[in-house]
Amino acid sequence: MKLKGVLDFSLGNFLCLRGFAPMGVLQDISKPDDSIQRIPKDDRLKEIGAFLKKGEFVFFPEVVLCVGLREDDTESEQIASFYRNIHQGTSFKAMKFAHGLRISSSVSRSQKPGDIRAVQFFQAATVEFDATKGAVFSRIDGNHRLAAIKAADTTARESTTPFCIVFCRNQTEFNRFSRALFHNINYKQVPLPKEHNLRLILDNPDLFPDDKLKSDPSFGWAYYLARQLYNKLDFDLLPNLKPFIEKEPRTFLVDQFTFLLEKKVVSDNENAIKRFKEALSRVNAMLDKSPVLKDSTNCGLLAALVFYELRPGVPTTSFVSWILDNHLHLIKESNSLDLIQIFDMVLASRRRKIFVSMAFNEDASENHYKIIERVCRETSDKFSLRPALSVHRVDWFHDGTSYEINDKIIEMLSDCGLLIGNLTYCNPNVYHEIGFVMGKAKAEGKASPDMLLFYDESVTKAKDKFVGFNLRSIKHIPFKKTEVFADVLRENLEKFFKLKA
Repeated sequence: MKLKGVLDFSLGNFLCLRGFAPMGVLQDISKPDDSIQRIPKDDRLKEIGAFLKKGEFVFFPEVVLCVGLREDDTESEQIASFYRNIHQGTSFKAMKFAHGLRISSSVSRSQKPGDIRAVQFFQAATVEFDATKGAVFSRIDGNHRLAAIKAADTTARESTTPFCIVFCRNQTEFNRFSRALFHNINYKQVPLPKEHNLRLILDNPDLFPDDKLKSDPSFGWAYYLARQLYNKLDFDLLPNLKPFIEKEPRTFLVDQFTFLLEKKVVSDNENAIKRFKEALSRVNAMLDKSPVLKDSTNCGLLAALVFYELRPGVPTTSFVSWILDNHLHLIKESNSLDLIQIFDMVLASRRRKIFVSMAFNEDASENHYKIIERVCRETSDKFSLRPALSVHRVDWFHDGTSYEINDKIIEMLSDCGLLIGNLTYCNPNVYHEIGFVMGKAKAEGKASPDMLLFYDESVTKAKDKFVGFNLRSIKHIPFKKTEVFADVLRENLEKFFKLKA
């Protein structure tokens, strides 16, 4: 195989061959140095692959490769002669080096004093090697691009890209240079802030019309939605949100819409703007009720609050309580996805919380509760549930503080996965709690509330067996023997928590 390019010393330092070649070829003839390169992530490779496959503004800087002209730590006279020829502008033919490399060059000289070239001559060089023997060159920069090309289609593999091959005199220079250059490229550059990059795109509708933002894979609907909402942001109406996003509003909006679209919380249509604005307004009002959150400027926290306002099924107040209980609002910077994933795991644990609504200080009710505890414990052991099913009742709740009973009941009902309602004794508080769960289910768009109702027909007084007319049509479990209740409860728990096929 032959690679052609211009051979010269970069900044008078390292010898480089610069040229163009198909990306697929560069991928085949090079390999990453595992001691310095990161392992590319699948999501990143897919993103690069999609960018290469379709996009008007596809551009990459040059791929940087490196190779040693000797495989040991010495420098031969041949290599010294090779470098002298290049410095002096002398052509040479087929000089042989390690890894089967053969390098030839021809020199062109400037003819006119006004030639714009900064050098008196330049060398066009050809590097030949046997590509069938595997990778010859080590990758310094561009590993992710080339890794993405490996699984890309033919068109992407044949796309031409610039390359730079750095030649090192021996193995010591190769090892030292490859690490130093990788460090300089990846750690010493100061990237342009994302907010500035986005301003160049979002604030230029003449260069980047709305339709271009929607359709071009380099941007997408997230950019379009961010542009529309950015122009409508009024911090006079959202004063509590200003400290969070006033410094980088475009970045916040693009990142947030990208995430929400990926999670299918919003759709790629105009209604997403309206829903997002409404969510921001609700979060702004929520911060008035939780003043301690106003002291935070954590954009990740704000993004998570908006996410839960938009995603049905989880009350944002539960998320806020979790944040405050664990002092997470004190974190200055956090990733919204991390907060959401952790809280969703907390929610998964809470879904195995069972709140028992019952009349207190009644012998039969206390016996029923013990049966519920036992059956839940046996079910957890039978199916090795982690976390296990946990049973709660408000009069046994203790957190070391005094609290409003009604507030605590509502909090526990909001966080539990299942309400077990004991209709025995026709207790009005039980009816109230069942009504709350029914209303919550309706507000969340659920077909039916997450509750299981029962009553004990063996109690002696008729009034204690009475079931209100508004609950008579709802499925409930009547029983006379506690053994029957335990068996039916066990069967229903296994069905509700999908423990059996």
